[in-house]
Amino acid sequence: MLTMRKKKIIEALHWLKKHNVLYQNVDINLKNIAQLTEDDVPECIMSMTEQKIDDEEIQSERIGYIPDPLSDPIERTTTDSIPISSRRGAPEDQSRPVEVNLRERIRYLLPYNDRRFEMNHSFIFVVFSLLQRHDACFHAQLIATKPYFRVSADEIQSLKSKDIEMALDNISKKTYSSESSNALNKLLHHIKTIGGRVMGSAYSHTALCTRIHALIYNQGLPSIFLTLNPADIHSPVALYFAGVKLDLDNIQMEQLTDTYKRAEIIASHPVATAKYFRLLISNILDTMIVGGVLGPIKAYFGTVEIKRRGSLHLHLLIWLDHDMKPADMKDKI
Repeated sequence: MLTMRKKKIIEALHWLKKHNVLYQNVDINLKNIAQLTEDDVPECIMSMTEQKIDDEEIQSERIGYIPDPLSDPIERTTTDSIPISSRRGAPEDQSRPVEVNLRERIRYLLPYNDRRFEMNHSFIFVVFSLLQRHDACFHAQLIATKPYFRVSADEIQSLKSKDIEMALDNISKKTYSSESSNALNKLLHHIKTIGGRVMGSAYSHTALCTRIHALIYNQGLPSIFLTLNPADIHSPVALYFAGVKLDLDNIQMEQLTDTYKRAEIIASHPVATAKYFRLLISNILDTMIVGGVLGPIKAYFGTVEIKRRGSLHLHLLIWLDHDMKPADMKDKI
């Protein structure tokens, strides 16, 4: 049992009062501290102390009063397992003396040294859902402040639940009803506009197609369609990012283990795999686009997709700055 030192308690309280916003309005009562014993265990704690000799109860006492949600392989999705909340002191809390961005907080936690957040089966999905909701609320708030939204707000409020149910049924069946009201069309238009700015949503895919069509309208048909599909389970760099101890300048084949083991390592380290993919694609684009290996380029557009096993690949459209026809390019290749 630890003993108590009054000087350390006073210093700790002053430090909390200075650096923690939750303690700024707390008054430190020096009289109460003076009544405490010096270099001893307080009587109030000693009176509550119990001595247990049974070996079975010793282990339960060592575990602690607060369970560690990350030590249990059966993941829980409650808020106590995710170190991001909407309470006071959370990221983007306006009362914090130092602003903490939600995305930066997630970027800090994902590559954490012991990889507890990267390998947690729930964390990535929960924070991705938080980011989606954050984007949806942000853009919905922007649209709600526009003058044109105020005009259609009253019409949207006049909608009944039956109208919305009918619209959802038509969307699921991919059918169009001529009986849909003007207010319902306005609501669906706003949802589509907001959804196009939320990553991973169905409407965001539509927004990407719209941008590609705009580029084609402006620049003409692309010259090259390219797919980059890195073999992450066979890459020593991906294994190195996943924590496998490798000397990248002197790789030994016995260090790479078998294919199944490599696939298991890659699948359990999604952040390391994404880091490897970003590094490889960035270098390829720097060489092909910026470096000019393909010659002068007017524009390029790429999207990242996920295969069934979860690995990343890139689809890339490239507009070369020349007047050659596809048949001429084929002959030169």
